[in-house]
Amino acid sequence: MAGKTTWYRFFLGVRQQHTNAMYSYVDDILYNNPQIEKFVEIGTGGGAFSVILGLHAVQRGSHLLTYDIQIRGHKPKVDSVFDKLGVEFVEEDVFENVKNIQKHMDGKPTFFFCDGGDKRKELEVFAPLLPSGSVIAVHDYGDEILPEDVRKHTVGWTPILEDFWTDTTVELYTCFLLKP
Repeated sequence: MAGKTTWYRFFLGVRQQHTNAMYSYVDDILYNNPQIEKFVEIGTGGGAFSVILGLHAVQRGSHLLTYDIQIRGHKPKVDSVFDKLGVEFVEEDVFENVKNIQKHMDGKPTFFFCDGGDKRKELEVFAPLLPSGSVIAVHDYGDEILPEDVRKHTVGWTPILEDFWTDTTVELYTCFLLKP
C-alpha cells in the first residue's frame, strides 16, 4: 500500500471502529477465560465487532445481545450475518433494558463490552450486576472513560492486559477487568 495507512480496516465490508489488535486481544482473553458463557455489547455501531463477539458466543453455545440507540442513520450492515449467528440487536436505550440484560446473563459469567455513548454510566450500572467470573471491557479508555472511573467501580477486580490499555503502538484504548 502506498502512502499513509489508516488505523482502521474493513471487515465484511463494514469499516471497523476498533483496531485489528482488539480482535486478537479479545480472542486471547476469551481463550484464557473459558468460564465465559454469555455476551453483551453496548454500542453496536456498524456491527463488525458484534460479528466477532457473535462468533465467540456461538462457539460457546450462546448468542450475543447488543444494544445501540444511535446508529448514525443506518442499521448494522451485517444483518444477514447477525441472523445466521443469532445476534440479538436491540435499538433501544440500554439503561431502560437493565432487567432484559440481567435475564440474558442468567447469573452466568459474561463478556460485557461497553462502547455506547455514556461509558461511565455503563460501567457504574452494569459492573455491579455482572456475575463472578465475568469480564468487563470499556472502550475509549483514557478519553471517554478515565482511570479513576474504572478504579471506583471495579474495586477488587483483576486487570487483564493492563500494560496495553493505553499503549499507542497497539491502539487498544480499552480496559479489561475480571470480576472475582
